[in-house]
Amino acid sequence: MFTNNLLATFSLVVLAATAVPVDESWLQPRDSEVHELFYKRAPNPSDSNFASNYPAPGSSPPTDSLPQAWLDKLKSITLPDIKPSNPNNGYPTYADGETPQDQHICSFTYECTTDEDLYNPPSGTFALSFDDGPTNVSPDLYDYLASNNISTAVTHFMIGGNIVYDPFGMQAAAKAGGHLAVHTWSHQYTTTLSNEQVLGELGWTMQIISDLNGGRIPKYWRPPYGDVDNRVRAIAKGVFGLETVVWNTDSSDWAIGGNPQYTHDSVVSQVNQWLSGSKDKGLLLLEHESKDTTVAVFKAILPSIRSNGWTIKNVADAFHMDWYVNAGKTNTEAITTMSVGASTFAVTNSTSQQSSTSASASTTGSASTTSSASQAPSSTSTTAATAAAAVSSGSGSSSSASSTLLLPGYAMAGLGFLAALFV
Repeated sequence: MFTNNLLATFSLVVLAATAVPVDESWLQPRDSEVHELFYKRAPNPSDSNFASNYPAPGSSPPTDSLPQAWLDKLKSITLPDIKPSNPNNGYPTYADGETPQDQHICSFTYECTTDEDLYNPPSGTFALSFDDGPTNVSPDLYDYLASNNISTAVTHFMIGGNIVYDPFGMQAAAKAGGHLAVHTWSHQYTTTLSNEQVLGELGWTMQIISDLNGGRIPKYWRPPYGDVDNRVRAIAKGVFGLETVVWNTDSSDWAIGGNPQYTHDSVVSQVNQWLSGSKDKGLLLLEHESKDTTVAVFKAILPSIRSNGWTIKNVADAFHMDWYVNAGKTNTEAITTMSVGASTFAVTNSTSQQSSTSASASTTGSASTTSSASQAPSSTSTTAATAAAAVSSGSGSSSSASSTLLLPGYAMAGLGFLAALFV
């Protein structure tokens, strides 16, 4: 009898040893603003089917690709009565001739800002950021940042579609310590889009950044062309918890090569004048990692930033805020953790598989497990629908037989020991 019990105990211990514990830092806390909106998954960027996890790059994500949780959250918030604008060559106009710069619409194109917009850093602070990455010139920029020991002092506002084309470029910025933020999926004039299109532009960019950066959910976004109004601000903050970041100074680096008025020398000269002026108000300069010419401008002005005594910080640090919705600082600090129910779950997975865990919002503490590399989804809308259903229902489910939910090893060993004593 004792021998049989001992063997049973040993078997349980061996079984427990095969369980791979889930890193709880992947899990969204129940009180997180994004708990039901995003689930942790880790599609392998080396996989030939990586892009199938997302909408096609280069255009606004189709509205049928939106997870139901996003749509439900949108319905739950109150939006200002503002219709999508007409593009008007970059200067949006609104129905009924309403004034874009009034406090009801508050279009940043017309230099209207709100109390919640981030654009004026504290005195003496240079809030460093770059738009439009990752691109083919990003590696040169990242090398330059590293050589000057300021990789962690920069915010990269990234385009979701660009990340689909170059996921390793995004990860290079994260591994270097850069702060990652959202610059929409396809760089549209956001005030011209429908509510659902705005959801897709923001949400899918947040999802892909989270997927490739350890589950960290972006907390900041910058509207392309600065095109934002109170309707778009309300969607960004009300649905996704995003802070709107604009700028107080435009370097005009983007105009080099397209407008003869702007040359490398003229742009650098103007920026240097700002840098040598008063530091009573901080600088949040609009800059880009889109072309060789834009990177060259930054290389030319960095010595002046330093010689004039500016303190270089990324956007989050400049405003003394956390980097991500679910994490404090850096890309290595563990994100906010939680316990699922009264025990810790574990997932067994094969080496050929990318497994992930999404905690449910139910008070019963159930969890759903999804595999995203060994079985590529057949369509983006299927992926989104499955994810939303798994998160919102709170039911334990598995999309792969090789992903098994188990009790942690120490618990199983303890059960086996008790069985040996009392049987």
